[in-house]
Amino acid sequence: MGNEISVGPSFALNLNSSKTLPLAIVNKSGQPLSWQAVWAANNGGPNWLSLDRNAGNLIISEVQTIYVTANSAQAVGVPGDFSGNLTFTPTVGGNAQPAEVLTIELHVSPGVYTDNGPKAPSLSQGRFDFKSQMGIIGPSQLQVTSNPIEPNIVNWTMTSPVNWLRANPNNGTFQGGGVGVPPNVNVIVQNAPATKGTYTTDLIITLTFNDAAMAAAHEPTSILVPISLVV
Repeated sequence: MGNEISVGPSFALNLNSSKTLPLAIVNKSGQPLSWQAVWAANNGGPNWLSLDRNAGNLIISEVQTIYVTANSAQAVGVPGDFSGNLTFTPTVGGNAQPAEVLTIELHVSPGVYTDNGPKAPSLSQGRFDFKSQMGIIGPSQLQVTSNPIEPNIVNWTMTSPVNWLRANPNNGTFQGGGVGVPPNVNVIVQNAPATKGTYTTDLIITLTFNDAAMAAAHEPTSILVPISLVV
């Protein structure tokens, strides 16, 4: 910062979902630096962006990472394009410096689509935030509803890249066209890390066509459910 800050992120989300991205702040001033951040959506719109912290202090040449989260459900809950300004005000050596403004954009789509794969389902919850001292947490329930305009039968699986998160059940079949009883999936944190801290990952939902010929000719569809765990 001052001085340099990384390029502002842009978000592309489907309805009722969220995503968190890192933002690096670099102190190149040659002196200790403090900063404050203020977010304001354009046109007085809803507050769809949040920061994990709004102020900080950096020693000389320090790089500091903050995390910004966009939530499409807070962006009026309809498809569209939204933007806002994240304003950083640095203070170097006790002297206020000119503010640095990042424009952050959010595009909200009705659904998540691959080029030619199954249409993504709707989810009852866009993310999960768990808190624990240790051991097993949950389960928290996630309802998965097939897209009503998806005419084909599709297979779904849920996978986790970490050993402390699992889904039960973790696979099944959609009947297509919104037909059938939506599956309820238990999202469970098990064997949480013993070291205190904040851990993040994604629950990965992948869909393929049930018909073998269609599955071979079309790419899978994948969507992510962000997960955080505070130990």
